[in-house]
Amino acid sequence: MGRRTLTVSELTFQKKHARKDPKVFAPSDLDGANLLDLFLTWIQALPPDDRRDDSRQNWIEIIGTQRYSPHIAVISLGIGTYGEPGPVKDVETGDTVVELTDTQAPTGQNRIVLMVPPVGESAYFLAEESTRGSSGNKILFLFKRHFVAALPSILMKTETVTEGEAWSSEAGLKEVEMRVKGRSVDIADGLQIDVGTASYVARPKRSAKFFQRTLLDKLVSDKSLATRVVSVNPEEEYEVYVTLEHDGRQKKFVVGETGAPTFREILNDGSQPPLSTDGLVNACTSRVVSLASRIGQAWDPAWSQPSEQ
Repeated sequence: MGRRTLTVSELTFQKKHARKDPKVFAPSDLDGANLLDLFLTWIQALPPDDRRDDSRQNWIEIIGTQRYSPHIAVISLGIGTYGEPGPVKDVETGDTVVELTDTQAPTGQNRIVLMVPPVGESAYFLAEESTRGSSGNKILFLFKRHFVAALPSILMKTETVTEGEAWSSEAGLKEVEMRVKGRSVDIADGLQIDVGTASYVARPKRSAKFFQRTLLDKLVSDKSLATRVVSVNPEEEYEVYVTLEHDGRQKKFVVGETGAPTFREILNDGSQPPLSTDGLVNACTSRVVSLASRIGQAWDPAWSQPSEQ
């Protein structure tokens, strides 16, 4: 199943080469074109050569495209890496299932959601990332290249929106969790135990409901601080999760590396199935409603209602 997280990019549009007060375009009206129509027409015809990147040895498959509502497109994608031959193992038995060649790519599936409001100056590109990686950055890069050729007089600007901007400025830090990659343990009687993940959780004192505000800011700049918060300093690989609470709602985020999106919202944990399409759109709607209100715009949840089939 695999853990899935969510990242968001805001897309805005303006007249190219205008040095002073450039004209701003609504994504629903780019010189008469709607961004959603442009994107769907483009991705449905994306040639195989564009979906293969030999420099990074990754490969993307377009599994399905759906106009979920008049203002939302959901694209299902396969993503995998190739270039390293070797056996595929059954983790339960250790048996070899198949031998991969250097042109074969084990793939996982994730999705992207493009949300284009009927009014307003921003569109939103949301990418689901699985344990296999994310195809969102690659798709957005390819689309920007296409957009330059399709509408040469309009500049499309993209900005990744971090979860820190959305929640950490107002939410309380309720929990810090460190998940350490497990290893085999030999018990005295000869029994060997395979440990998948060891989880260490720190919570504030009951009288304090939340950790100090500064702790979250420090975790952003130095993820290793979590090892002192939970009093564990592992030699193995680990990930840091934080649970935030705002207006009575809780969300869990994974803390990224410096330079990456600071927090990525957890859509489902590794032990849970991926969200349904409706569940994913609902999560994206919640995210965009919050984001749009902060930048002085709006996303009406009615725009997310699915089209009649």
